[in-house]
Amino acid sequence: YDQTEINTRSIPLETTSFKKLVKEDCINWFQVNGLTQSEAIGRLASEFGMNNLDLRDILTPVHVVKIDNYKGRLFFVLNSCYFEDADRLQTEHIGIMVCGNVVITFNESGNRLFDATRQGLESDIMEIRSRQSGFLLGFLLNTFFSLQIETASHLEDVLEGIESTLLSNVGDPRTTNKQIQHSRHACLLFRKNIIPLKEEFDKILKEPGDIITEEMIPLFDDLSDQLSYVIQTIANSREILTSLVDLYVSQNDLRSNDIMKHLTVVATLFIPVTFLVGVWGMN
Repeated sequence: YDQTEINTRSIPLETTSFKKLVKEDCINWFQVNGLTQSEAIGRLASEFGMNNLDLRDILTPVHVVKIDNYKGRLFFVLNSCYFEDADRLQTEHIGIMVCGNVVITFNESGNRLFDATRQGLESDIMEIRSRQSGFLLGFLLNTFFSLQIETASHLEDVLEGIESTLLSNVGDPRTTNKQIQHSRHACLLFRKNIIPLKEEFDKILKEPGDIITEEMIPLFDDLSDQLSYVIQTIANSREILTSLVDLYVSQNDLRSNDIMKHLTVVATLFIPVTFLVGVWGMN
Protein backbone atom coordinates (compact mmCIF):
# COMPACT_ATOMS: atom_id res chain seq x y z
CA TYR A 1 0.00 0.00 0.00
CA ASP A 2 0.95 3.62 -0.38
CA GLN A 3 -0.76 6.95 0.13
CA THR A 4 -3.10 6.49 -2.83
CA GLU A 5 -4.05 2.80 -2.95
CA ILE A 6 -4.04 -0.63 -1.33
CA ASN A 7 -3.48 -3.84 -3.27
CA THR A 8 -4.21 -7.25 -1.71
CA ARG A 9 -3.40 -10.65 -3.18
CA SER A 10 -2.98 -14.28 -2.12
CA ILE A 11 0.51 -15.69 -2.57
CA PRO A 12 0.95 -19.39 -3.50
CA LEU A 13 3.17 -21.36 -1.14
CA GLU A 14 5.27 -22.59 -4.04
CA THR A 15 6.36 -19.03 -4.89
CA THR A 16 10.09 -19.24 -5.60
CA SER A 17 10.97 -15.72 -4.43
CA PHE A 18 8.89 -13.64 -2.06
CA LYS A 19 11.36 -10.78 -2.15
CA LYS A 20 10.61 -10.17 -5.84
CA LEU A 21 7.05 -9.27 -4.84
CA VAL A 22 8.24 -6.33 -2.74
CA LYS A 23 7.62 -2.86 -4.17
CA GLU A 24 10.30 -0.45 -3.08
CA ASP A 25 8.07 2.64 -3.09
CA CYS A 26 5.34 0.99 -0.95
CA ILE A 27 4.89 -0.60 2.46
CA ASN A 28 4.65 -4.36 1.97
CA TRP A 29 2.77 -6.46 4.52
CA PHE A 30 3.04 -10.26 4.28
CA GLN A 31 0.39 -11.98 6.39
CA VAL A 32 1.13 -15.67 7.07
CA ASN A 33 -1.91 -17.57 8.37
CA GLY A 34 -1.02 -20.91 9.96
CA LEU A 35 2.41 -22.32 10.77
CA THR A 36 2.15 -25.79 9.25
CA GLN A 37 3.99 -25.02 5.98
CA SER A 38 7.44 -24.81 7.53
CA GLU A 39 9.30 -25.08 4.22
CA ALA A 40 7.56 -22.05 2.69
CA ILE A 41 7.83 -20.09 5.94
CA GLY A 42 11.54 -20.90 6.06
CA ARG A 43 12.08 -19.55 2.55
CA LEU A 44 10.15 -16.40 3.37
CA ALA A 45 12.09 -15.85 6.59
CA SER A 46 15.52 -16.41 5.03
CA GLU A 47 14.82 -14.05 2.15
CA PHE A 48 14.20 -11.19 4.60
CA GLY A 49 17.21 -11.82 6.81
CA MET A 50 15.82 -13.95 9.62
CA ASN A 51 18.28 -16.35 11.19
CA ASN A 52 17.54 -19.97 12.07
CA LEU A 53 16.88 -19.11 15.72
CA ASP A 54 14.19 -16.60 14.75
CA LEU A 55 12.63 -19.16 12.42
CA ARG A 56 12.59 -21.75 15.20
CA ASP A 57 10.92 -19.23 17.53
CA ILE A 58 8.19 -18.66 14.95
CA LEU A 59 7.55 -22.35 14.37
CA THR A 60 7.53 -23.21 18.09
CA PRO A 61 3.88 -22.88 19.24
CA VAL A 62 4.78 -22.58 22.94
CA HIS A 63 7.50 -19.97 23.29
CA VAL A 64 8.40 -17.28 25.78
CA VAL A 65 7.56 -13.69 24.84
CA LYS A 66 10.53 -11.76 23.45
CA ILE A 67 11.51 -8.73 21.35
CA ASP A 68 14.79 -8.65 19.41
CA ASN A 69 16.04 -5.30 18.17
CA TYR A 70 18.60 -5.89 15.44
CA LYS A 71 20.17 -3.22 13.28
CA GLY A 72 17.44 -2.22 10.83
CA ARG A 73 15.11 -5.01 11.94
CA LEU A 74 12.65 -5.69 14.75
CA PHE A 75 11.38 -9.15 15.65
CA PHE A 76 8.51 -9.89 18.07
CA VAL A 77 7.33 -13.20 19.52
CA LEU A 78 3.98 -12.76 21.29
CA ASN A 79 1.31 -14.99 22.80
CA SER A 80 -2.19 -13.62 22.39
CA CYS A 81 -4.69 -14.63 25.11
CA TYR A 82 -8.42 -14.70 24.49
CA PHE A 83 -11.53 -16.43 25.82
CA GLU A 84 -12.95 -19.02 23.45
CA ASP A 85 -16.06 -19.28 25.59
CA ALA A 86 -17.18 -17.98 28.97
CA ASP A 87 -14.42 -19.50 31.10
CA ARG A 88 -11.81 -21.19 28.87
CA LEU A 89 -8.72 -19.13 28.08
CA GLN A 90 -6.88 -19.87 24.83
CA THR A 91 -3.48 -18.67 23.64
CA GLU A 92 -2.19 -18.10 20.13
CA HIS A 93 1.42 -17.86 19.02
CA ILE A 94 2.19 -14.70 17.00
CA GLY A 95 5.32 -13.47 15.28
CA ILE A 96 5.96 -10.00 13.81
CA MET A 97 9.03 -8.94 11.87
CA VAL A 98 9.76 -5.48 10.46
CA CYS A 99 12.60 -4.98 8.02
CA GLY A 100 12.76 -1.71 6.11
CA ASN A 101 9.50 -1.30 4.21
CA VAL A 102 8.48 -4.93 4.79
CA VAL A 103 6.28 -6.16 7.66
CA ILE A 104 5.64 -9.89 8.11
CA THR A 105 3.08 -11.27 10.56
CA PHE A 106 2.73 -14.93 11.54
CA ASN A 107 -0.24 -16.25 13.46
CA GLU A 108 -0.72 -19.84 14.51
CA SER A 109 -4.41 -20.54 13.97
CA GLY A 110 -5.04 -18.47 10.87
CA ASN A 111 -7.82 -16.47 12.58
CA ARG A 112 -8.49 -12.89 11.58
CA LEU A 113 -6.67 -11.24 14.47
CA PHE A 114 -5.38 -8.29 12.46
CA ASP A 115 -8.60 -7.45 10.62
CA ALA A 116 -8.89 -4.22 12.64
CA THR A 117 -5.48 -3.16 11.33
CA ARG A 118 -6.54 -3.82 7.74
CA GLN A 119 -9.67 -1.74 8.29
CA GLY A 120 -7.50 1.04 9.67
CA LEU A 121 -5.38 0.92 6.52
CA GLU A 122 -8.46 1.07 4.30
CA SER A 123 -9.83 4.10 6.14
CA ASP A 124 -6.30 5.62 6.42
CA ILE A 125 -6.53 6.30 10.17
CA MET A 126 -3.94 8.89 11.29
CA GLU A 127 -2.78 8.98 7.65
CA ILE A 128 -1.02 5.67 8.24
CA ARG A 129 -0.66 4.93 4.53
CA SER A 130 1.65 7.89 4.09
CA ARG A 131 3.90 6.87 7.00
CA GLN A 132 6.73 4.40 7.56
CA SER A 133 6.49 0.71 8.40
CA GLY A 134 6.96 1.50 12.10
CA PHE A 135 3.46 2.98 12.17
CA LEU A 136 2.04 -0.25 10.74
CA LEU A 137 3.88 -2.11 13.52
CA GLY A 138 2.28 0.25 16.05
CA PHE A 139 -1.21 -0.45 14.65
CA LEU A 140 -0.58 -4.21 14.71
CA LEU A 141 0.50 -4.01 18.34
CA ASN A 142 -2.51 -1.83 19.12
CA THR A 143 -4.78 -4.57 17.75
CA PHE A 144 -2.93 -7.11 19.90
CA PHE A 145 -3.13 -5.02 23.09
CA SER A 146 -6.82 -4.21 22.51
CA LEU A 147 -7.56 -7.94 22.54
CA GLN A 148 -5.52 -8.37 25.74
CA ILE A 149 -7.43 -5.52 27.41
CA GLU A 150 -10.70 -7.19 26.42
CA THR A 151 -9.45 -10.50 27.83
CA ALA A 152 -8.27 -8.95 31.10
CA SER A 153 -11.58 -7.13 31.56
CA HIS A 154 -13.55 -10.31 30.89
CA LEU A 155 -11.45 -12.24 33.42
CA GLU A 156 -12.08 -9.55 36.03
CA ASP A 157 -15.83 -9.65 35.30
CA VAL A 158 -15.87 -13.46 35.69
CA LEU A 159 -14.15 -13.22 39.07
CA GLU A 160 -16.54 -10.50 40.25
CA GLY A 161 -19.46 -12.73 39.20
CA ILE A 162 -18.07 -15.62 41.28
CA GLU A 163 -17.63 -13.24 44.21
CA SER A 164 -21.27 -12.15 43.97
CA THR A 165 -22.35 -15.81 43.91
CA LEU A 166 -20.34 -16.60 47.03
CA LEU A 167 -21.52 -13.54 48.94
CA SER A 168 -25.17 -14.27 48.15
CA ASN A 169 -24.59 -17.92 49.18
CA VAL A 170 -26.44 -19.34 46.16
CA GLY A 171 -25.45 -21.96 43.65
CA ASP A 172 -23.82 -25.35 43.90
CA PRO A 173 -20.52 -25.20 45.86
CA ARG A 174 -18.98 -27.81 43.54
CA THR A 175 -19.76 -25.66 40.50
CA THR A 176 -18.32 -22.61 42.23
CA ASN A 177 -15.17 -24.56 43.07
CA LYS A 178 -14.69 -25.51 39.39
CA GLN A 179 -15.19 -21.89 38.35
CA ILE A 180 -12.53 -20.72 40.82
CA GLN A 181 -10.08 -23.37 39.60
CA HIS A 182 -10.65 -22.47 35.93
CA SER A 183 -10.25 -18.77 36.69
CA ARG A 184 -7.07 -19.44 38.66
CA HIS A 185 -5.58 -21.37 35.73
CA ALA A 186 -6.61 -18.60 33.30
CA CYS A 187 -5.06 -15.90 35.50
CA LEU A 188 -1.75 -17.77 35.80
CA LEU A 189 -1.58 -18.46 32.06
CA PHE A 190 -2.47 -14.87 31.18
CA ARG A 191 0.08 -13.49 33.62
CA LYS A 192 2.81 -15.77 32.29
CA ASN A 193 2.31 -14.49 28.74
CA ILE A 194 1.92 -10.77 29.51
CA ILE A 195 4.21 -9.85 32.43
CA PRO A 196 7.52 -10.59 30.58
CA LEU A 197 6.40 -8.35 27.72
CA LYS A 198 6.66 -5.19 29.83
CA GLU A 199 10.42 -5.36 30.29
CA GLU A 200 10.98 -6.33 26.66
CA PHE A 201 8.73 -3.52 25.41
CA ASP A 202 10.51 -0.88 27.47
CA LYS A 203 13.79 -1.76 25.75
CA ILE A 204 12.62 -0.61 22.32
CA LEU A 205 11.32 2.66 23.78
CA LYS A 206 14.70 3.42 25.32
CA GLU A 207 16.57 2.73 22.08
CA PRO A 208 14.72 4.23 19.08
CA GLY A 209 16.27 3.12 15.80
CA ASP A 210 15.62 3.04 12.10
CA ILE A 211 12.16 1.50 12.45
CA ILE A 212 10.81 3.20 15.58
CA THR A 213 11.82 6.81 15.13
CA GLU A 214 11.44 9.74 17.53
CA GLU A 215 8.14 10.83 15.95
CA MET A 216 6.63 7.40 16.68
CA ILE A 217 7.47 7.50 20.39
CA PRO A 218 4.05 8.96 21.42
CA LEU A 219 2.29 6.08 19.65
CA PHE A 220 4.46 3.47 21.38
CA ASP A 221 4.13 5.29 24.72
CA ASP A 222 0.37 4.85 24.37
CA LEU A 223 0.91 1.14 23.66
CA SER A 224 3.05 0.93 26.80
CA ASP A 225 0.19 2.50 28.78
CA GLN A 226 -2.18 -0.13 27.38
CA LEU A 227 0.23 -2.86 28.45
CA SER A 228 0.48 -1.33 31.93
CA TYR A 229 -3.33 -1.32 32.17
CA VAL A 230 -3.44 -5.03 31.28
CA ILE A 231 -0.79 -5.84 33.90
CA GLN A 232 -2.65 -3.81 36.54
CA THR A 233 -5.91 -5.60 35.71
CA ILE A 234 -4.15 -8.96 36.05
CA ALA A 235 -2.83 -7.87 39.47
CA ASN A 236 -6.36 -6.89 40.54
CA SER A 237 -7.66 -10.23 39.31
CA ARG A 238 -5.06 -12.06 41.40
CA GLU A 239 -6.13 -10.15 44.51
CA ILE A 240 -9.79 -10.94 43.83
CA LEU A 241 -8.88 -14.59 43.25
CA THR A 242 -7.04 -14.79 46.58
CA SER A 243 -10.06 -13.30 48.34
CA LEU A 244 -12.36 -15.77 46.57
CA VAL A 245 -10.33 -18.74 47.77
CA ASP A 246 -10.43 -17.44 51.37
CA LEU A 247 -14.15 -16.74 51.10
CA TYR A 248 -14.86 -20.19 49.65
CA VAL A 249 -12.91 -21.92 52.45
CA SER A 250 -14.72 -19.80 55.07
CA GLN A 251 -18.11 -20.68 53.63
CA ASN A 252 -17.21 -24.36 53.63
CA ASP A 253 -16.25 -24.08 57.30
CA LEU A 254 -19.54 -22.34 58.07
CA ARG A 255 -21.45 -25.03 56.17
CA SER A 256 -19.63 -27.73 58.14
CA ASN A 257 -20.43 -25.93 61.40
CA ASP A 258 -24.13 -25.79 60.46
CA ILE A 259 -24.13 -29.54 59.80
CA MET A 260 -22.42 -30.23 63.12
CA LYS A 261 -24.92 -27.98 64.89
CA HIS A 262 -27.86 -29.97 63.50
CA LEU A 263 -26.19 -33.25 64.40
CA THR A 264 -25.57 -31.97 67.93
CA VAL A 265 -29.26 -31.05 68.34
CA VAL A 266 -30.34 -34.50 67.16
CA ALA A 267 -27.84 -36.17 69.49
CA THR A 268 -29.03 -34.03 72.45
CA LEU A 269 -32.64 -35.07 71.85
CA PHE A 270 -31.85 -38.79 71.67
CA ILE A 271 -29.31 -39.09 74.54
CA PRO A 272 -32.04 -39.07 77.31
CA VAL A 273 -34.14 -41.57 75.37
CA THR A 274 -31.09 -43.81 74.89
CA PHE A 275 -30.35 -43.58 78.62
CA LEU A 276 -33.89 -44.55 79.60
CA VAL A 277 -33.95 -47.42 77.15
CA GLY A 278 -30.62 -48.63 78.48
CA VAL A 279 -31.72 -48.47 82.12
CA TRP A 280 -35.21 -49.93 81.74
CA GLY A 281 -34.14 -52.36 79.09
CA MET A 282 -31.53 -53.89 81.41
CA ASN A 283 -33.99 -54.05 84.36
